[in-house]
Amino acid sequence: MGNMAKMSEDQINNQKFAKIRKKYINQYGKDDHKINIIIGKQEGLTDEEIDILDRKQLRKNKEIRDSDNYILKICAYCDQRVSPNGVDSLKGRLEELQERHKNKPNGSMHDPKVAKQLIQYALEIEEQVMRQCTLSKDSINDESIAPYVEKLKEYNVIQKGINNDIEER
Repeated sequence: MGNMAKMSEDQINNQKFAKIRKKYINQYGKDDHKINIIIGKQEGLTDEEIDILDRKQLRKNKEIRDSDNYILKICAYCDQRVSPNGVDSLKGRLEELQERHKNKPNGSMHDPKVAKQLIQYALEIEEQVMRQCTLSKDSINDESIAPYVEKLKEYNVIQKGINNDIEER
C-alpha cells in the first residue's frame, strides 16, 4: 500500500488511482514505510506482524541475514523480489532499484558501496531461505504467484474516509 506514495505523478494514468493516492498522501504523508505500518495497525495485525513489517526493510538486510527468524527472512526476500513490473530475480530487482535510486541521497541504494553490501546480504538471505524450500528461486515468477494475487484482490482494506474510493476500483 505504501508504494503508491513512492510513485511519481507521471507514472499514474488512472484518475481513480490518482485520487486514492492523493488521499493517502494527504492523510499519511509520503513515507511508504510509515504508511505500511499505519495500515497494518488499522487492519489489526498483531504486534509480531507489525514488527516483521517494520524490520523487513532493505537497509536492515544484515540484521535479517543474521536473524534466526525465517518469517522475517521470507517476508524481506519476497518484498525484495517484487519490482514495479512484477516478480524479478533478486539480483535483477536490486540492481534495477540501485539504478533507479542512485540519485536519491537518503535512499539505502544511493551509496554504491552500501548498495553492494545490501545486495550481498540479500543474496545470502535468498540462499538461507532456499535451503529450507522445496521450490527453486527460478520457479517464483509472475505466473506462479498469479493465483495468490487473485486471492489478494478479493481482500478489502478498510480505511476511514478512504474505503469508499477503494471499493470503487
